[in-house]
Amino acid sequence: MKGDSKKLIFVTGGSGLLGSKFNKDFFEEYDIIKTFNRNPENNCISLDITDYGDVLAKIESSNPDLVIHSAALTNVDYCEDHQNEAHEINVKGTENIVKACEKIDCKLIYVSTDFIFDGKKGMYGENEKTNPLGYYALTKLQGEEAVQNSNLNYAISRVSVLYGWHRRPNFVTWVINELKSENEINIVTDQYNSPTFADNAAEAIIKIFEKDRKGIYHVAGDQRISRFDFAKNIAEVFDLDKNLINPVKSSKFVQKAKRPMDSSLSVEKAVKDLNIKMLNTLEGLKEMKKVQE
Repeated sequence: MKGDSKKLIFVTGGSGLLGSKFNKDFFEEYDIIKTFNRNPENNCISLDITDYGDVLAKIESSNPDLVIHSAALTNVDYCEDHQNEAHEINVKGTENIVKACEKIDCKLIYVSTDFIFDGKKGMYGENEKTNPLGYYALTKLQGEEAVQNSNLNYAISRVSVLYGWHRRPNFVTWVINELKSENEINIVTDQYNSPTFADNAAEAIIKIFEKDRKGIYHVAGDQRISRFDFAKNIAEVFDLDKNLINPVKSSKFVQKAKRPMDSSLSVEKAVKDLNIKMLNTLEGLKEMKKVQE
């Protein structure tokens, strides 16, 4: 339940990388309720976003000032093979969250992805034409549409290649572990995006709430970079051997779902409107290293 003075934030996907960053240590001025579905986490309550009754009961009883909807099925190739499940979680689940937020009239911030673009140009602005290439990307775009078609005070925050410390691996922690084990890794040189330090994205999302901004915001890293150059930056910041990183073309990998070749995002609007610094990869990785030390 909402406290007398602090505003209450309700976070879906609280056991995921981004959701885990909304905690009372970083945002002590808020009461925060986080939820999980398949991956139990301390201080999280269970929530099945595909069950409207469960969603409404949990959101109504906590009566939050803000819902941050970061829960999603994000494995791109798995979604391609399990389209009904992906639709149920990413589209129907989002529709359930929207309906519950409408019922209690609270703000909703929906976390979306750079993959809603086809990657033909890069450095996309918020209002540029979307064209998802795979089923995961399509479901995330349909989630955006469910939010935009609502009567809510809403915002959509798009991220790209989230990284940071978490108990489940992400690109950065995988590269660190492989290089520490002195394993050679093959990294593509021809895929570009805007890697996003999860802590920085969480801070930007809270700013959207505090400033009561509406509409779409790209809250990604402030840099267009190839996966290969990103991996080299990881090696540099964490004092690991760059020579173990082999450059390869993406055509070397057979992947179930098509990926955009350049889904980098412009963060100019977020930086200006939210008065926040979105970190480039070296800055984000150095912050990540500090947390470890």
